[in-house]
Amino acid sequence: MGISIYDILDDSIKLLEESDVCKDQLEKLLKLREKLKNKEIIISVVGQFKRGKTTFINKVLGDDILPVAIIPITSVVTRLQYSPTSCAKVIFKNGEEKEVPLDNLSIYISEQENPNNQKEVEYVKIFYPSSILKEGIILVDTPGVGSIHKHNTDAAYSFIKNSDAIIFMLSVDSPINEIEREFLSAAKKYASKFYFVINKIDVINSSELETYLKYCENVICEIMNINYIDFFPISAQKLIGVEKLISIIKRDVNHSKDEIIVNSIKIKTTDILKTVLSKIQLYISALKMPIDSLEEKIKELYDKLKELDRITEDIFYHAEKNTDNLIQNIEEYFKIKVDNMVSDMEKILKDEYEKNNFLRPRKLEEKLKYIIDSSLVEKLESMNEEGLEKLKIGYENIIEMLNNDINDIKSYISKTVYDIFNVEYSYEKNDYILSNKEDFYVEVDSFSGSFFININDFVYIMPKSYSNRIIYQKLLDNMKRAIERNKNNMLYNYRYKIQESLRSFKLTFTEDSSNLQRDIQNTLNKVILNREDKNMEVENKIKKLNSLCENIEDIVKNCYPS
Repeated sequence: MGISIYDILDDSIKLLEESDVCKDQLEKLLKLREKLKNKEIIISVVGQFKRGKTTFINKVLGDDILPVAIIPITSVVTRLQYSPTSCAKVIFKNGEEKEVPLDNLSIYISEQENPNNQKEVEYVKIFYPSSILKEGIILVDTPGVGSIHKHNTDAAYSFIKNSDAIIFMLSVDSPINEIEREFLSAAKKYASKFYFVINKIDVINSSELETYLKYCENVICEIMNINYIDFFPISAQKLIGVEKLISIIKRDVNHSKDEIIVNSIKIKTTDILKTVLSKIQLYISALKMPIDSLEEKIKELYDKLKELDRITEDIFYHAEKNTDNLIQNIEEYFKIKVDNMVSDMEKILKDEYEKNNFLRPRKLEEKLKYIIDSSLVEKLESMNEEGLEKLKIGYENIIEMLNNDINDIKSYISKTVYDIFNVEYSYEKNDYILSNKEDFYVEVDSFSGSFFININDFVYIMPKSYSNRIIYQKLLDNMKRAIERNKNNMLYNYRYKIQESLRSFKLTFTEDSSNLQRDIQNTLNKVILNREDKNMEVENKIKKLNSLCENIEDIVKNCYPS
C-alpha cells in the first residue's frame, strides 16, 4: 500500500522548508494541504462560449441565480456553495470583499456591464440553499473559452488548476473545435474526474445526435487517452437529462468524494514537485562548476535568453501580418457581397416604386421604408454571419500557428538550459488560447430612426410624381450608405477584436516568459552567492541538495506507485 497523500504533502513541505530554493512551490503545497483538510470538492463547469453553461447551472440550482442573455454574459469565475440563506460576495483582486444582492450580480460578472473586468474582480462567491451544494460541492461557473476577451480565457484556465472535477460542456449546434481540444488537454492535467455533457439535444433528432456523439467520442478519447466515454446528453433549457446527471454527480460525491479530491491533489502535487526537481538539479549543476566556468555559462545563458526576445517579436510580427491578411480577405469578400446586395435592393426598391407610384408620398415612403428595413436587415445579418464564420476559421488557424510557435519557444528555453548545464529543465506550463468569451459578437446597426433621413416637409406638398421620385431616390441613396456603413462597422469590429486579443495574448505570454527567465536567473544568482562560501560548505550543500532530490523523486513515485 502506497504512502498517503497527507504524508506526501507533509514530507514535501518539510523538505522544501529546509531549502530556500523553491519558495513559490512551497506556498502552493501549503495551499494544497489546507484544501485537503477542508475536504471541499470543486466541480467546475467549463466549455466554449454559448454552450449553455450558465443556463445549466441555474437549472441544477432550481432557480435563475446567475444572469443569462442572448449576448455573452459570464466574464469572471463564480463559485457557488451551500448556505441556509442566500447572499453573494464579490472578491476583488486587491483582497477587498463586498456583499451584494443577487439581483446585482451582472454588474460584476457580465462582460457587458464590467467590460474587460474593469472593476478588477477576482471572483464572485455565492451562498445558496441548494440540495446539490449541500453535498459539500462547490460548483463553479467559468467564463467561456473560444473568442474575444483574453482576460476571460485567463480566468477559465487559471481556475481549472483548482478544480477536482470538471463538467465539460459541448452542444450539438457546434462540433468540438481546436480551442476546446486545447482547453481539454490542459484540464486533464489538473482534474481527476470528468463529466462530458452534450447540451441542446432538443434541437436535433436521435440519428443526428448519434452521429455527433460518435464524432465527439473519437476526438475526446484521443485527447484523454482512454477507450470509452460516458456522455450525458441533455437539454438544459427543457430539463431533459439534467436530473439524471445531477443524481450521478451526487452518487459520485457520496461514494467517492475523498478519492476524487485525493487524486486531484496527487496530480497537482506531482506537477509542482517536478518543477522543484528541475530547479534543484539546475542549482546543483551550477553549484558544481568552477566559479570562472559558471560565470561564463551564466553569461552564455543570458545571451541566448536575449535572443528569445527577438524570436518572440518575429513570431508576433508574423501573427499580426496573418490577422491583417485575414481581415483583408474578408473585406474583399464583403465588396462582392455589398455589390450584389446593392444590386438586389435596387431591383426590389425599383419594383416596389413602380408598382406603388400611384400612392401618396407619405404612404409610398412608409412602404419603401418597410421594404428596406425588413429586407436589408436580413441581408446584412446574413453577411455578418458569413463574415464571422470566415473570421472564426482564420482565427483558429492563427491560434494553432501561435501555439506551435510558443511550444518551439518553450523547447528553446529547455534546450538552452540543457546545452549549458546538462539539466532537463521542467516548469509549470501554461496553455495559451488567443481569445475567449464573446465569440466575435457583432451587432448590426439598428435601422429604426438612425437609418432614415428626415425628408423636408415641403416634399409632401409638391406634385405627387415629383415628390415620389425624390423620396425614392433619397431612400435609395440612404440604403447604399447604410450598407456601406454596416460593412465598415463589421470590419472594424473584426479587426479591433482580433488585434486586441492578439495584443493581450502577447502581453500574457511575454509576462510568463519573463517570469520563467527570471526564475532561472534567480536560481543561478543564489548559486553565485553560495559559491562565495568555503569549498567544504559548498560540498555539504551539494550533498544536502542531492539528498533532497532523491527524497522528492521518491515522493513523486509514491504519488503513483506501480
